[in-house]
Amino acid sequence: MANTDESVIGTASSLATDQPAVGLVVTAEDSERFTQDILRAQHHGYDVLVAVPETLDGEMLGFAEQLASQVIEVPSNEMSDAPDRIAKLARSDGYPGVIIQRDLRERVDFSSSEAALSGEPDYAAEAIYVKADDNRPEIIVGIPAYNEEVGIGSVILQASEYASEVVVVDDGSTDQTVPVAREAGATVVEHEANAGKGAAVQTLFDHVTGQSFDALVLIDGDGQHVPSDIPEVVSPVSDGESDLVVGSRYLEESGEDETPRYRRFGQRVLDMLTIGSSRTNVTDSQSGFRAFSPKAVEELELNSQSFGVESEMISEASSKGLAIEERSIDVRYEGIDGQTQNPLRHGLTVVTFLLMLIRDRHPLLFFGVPGAIFLGIGAFYGIDAILTYQSSGAFYPSKVLVSGFLTVIGTLGLFIGLVLNRIGNMIAKLEEGLI
Repeated sequence: MANTDESVIGTASSLATDQPAVGLVVTAEDSERFTQDILRAQHHGYDVLVAVPETLDGEMLGFAEQLASQVIEVPSNEMSDAPDRIAKLARSDGYPGVIIQRDLRERVDFSSSEAALSGEPDYAAEAIYVKADDNRPEIIVGIPAYNEEVGIGSVILQASEYASEVVVVDDGSTDQTVPVAREAGATVVEHEANAGKGAAVQTLFDHVTGQSFDALVLIDGDGQHVPSDIPEVVSPVSDGESDLVVGSRYLEESGEDETPRYRRFGQRVLDMLTIGSSRTNVTDSQSGFRAFSPKAVEELELNSQSFGVESEMISEASSKGLAIEERSIDVRYEGIDGQTQNPLRHGLTVVTFLLMLIRDRHPLLFFGVPGAIFLGIGAFYGIDAILTYQSSGAFYPSKVLVSGFLTVIGTLGLFIGLVLNRIGNMIAKLEEGLI
């Protein structure tokens, strides 16, 4: 459809609606960022009409045509008339009014804007923007992503309501994750190839190091986490009470837990191993929703390249003496595929990493406990063989062999655990300058 004033691209609405439209006035200076404003308005349930200068880059015009309800191409020297032209188009399409957004650098308060429109005698009203809150913490939201094109855009838009910046670390995705994330307004850092979640988290830490922020929040990109929980998770960090806050799905017992039983069983096993490696009691060690203080970002040294990074962060924070706590969060499972690999393989990968972590940081626990168990079993078989021989004269070589083998293994385990524990303590004292 076209008229003598401008070219209109898109399909006109055939039915009247009770909700006003949002009209974006795009200038050449805004051409790199207006797509996120379209997506944000649509996320709040509004149809979007966009007025762009005829000189707009073809690729950006293509984005606008794909995303907006309709796009009006206006001669560059007539852009001052763009709001009137948007209002004219909105009226012809049956909208009860239109909210005009001129400043694309600001976030629109849609409820206040719609209320202002209802009391406005004119058909169109200027958008009301969210007021800056000097007391609001500076939050960077980081999203490690791998093939998350379906949910990543919505997650970014929701998270941006609480963040000064959303950073997506794309871990070698082969789908449209990167362009979708950019269109939604995120800063995107790309890995050339899939390196694992741990590597993506480390890249995110490196990216924000040196920046000014009050908290870094990690969430998953599949839509499982609810971004409206960000203020609750961030609160202990911004208040200076904690350095690492883990968003727990199980902190508050509820009959509404949607986690499949097999996954919950596996998670409990990983929780126990995490407690063993970190000596920190947590209810949801595998949660990807967590907040970090700048101190934690600076001090955490991560080695895991895979999903073991969640447990490693807790263990590393504990060893550094950082304050850790949990906050309750909600999760969504319906219609969301949060697994990028086989659950059994995922679990075994994390178990292997945790066992290695316990071996390196708590050798007495790793070697000594099994050693004591083997020694006890060996002693039992040995005593039983002796008592049987004394009472009946029967000699059982198998019991003696098992007893001897287990006793030797158990003794070696205890010895290795004690020696490595002593060496570890000496290394720790050297690093602290106590020796």
